Amino acid sequence: MKKFLVLAFLSVLAVSCGKYEEGPGFSLISKKNRVTNTWVLSKVEVNGQDETPQSSSYTLKMTLKEDETLSANYTVLTIPFTTTGTWAFNSDKSALILTDNSGTSTNTILRLTNKEMKLRQISNGDTTTNTFVVQ
Repeated sequence: MKKFLVLAFLSVLAVSCGKYEEGPGFSLISKKNRVTNTWVLSKVEVNGQDETPQSSSYTLKMTLKEDETLSANYTVLTIPFTTTGTWAFNSDKSALILTDNSGTSTNTILRLTNKEMKLRQISNGDTTTNTFVVQ
């Protein structure tokens, strides 16, 4: 009977841990601890097509801090820009809400590990998927 209860508990635990489409299925690190990091944009897909900009034309480094503030440094055609703002999870932690001086964006979290974060945003009929890796 004990073996059955343990097996049933583990089955429920395994099913309930897979929040994001691309994983991880289970993590001992909290979502907040996984998201607070310095992230570098590594890939951009628009409507399923790879549209990753060449690093010589565009770069983005974003730091999400534990106090739910963010800072981002990016370059466009070698011209540097900096912005600050805030970040938050939505109520069920399935999306990341980023706010800076250009506005607010809600990004569905597809993958969140301590080394990779994949976000999807739908805007004006286009689906953009941004993949970030830890710097």
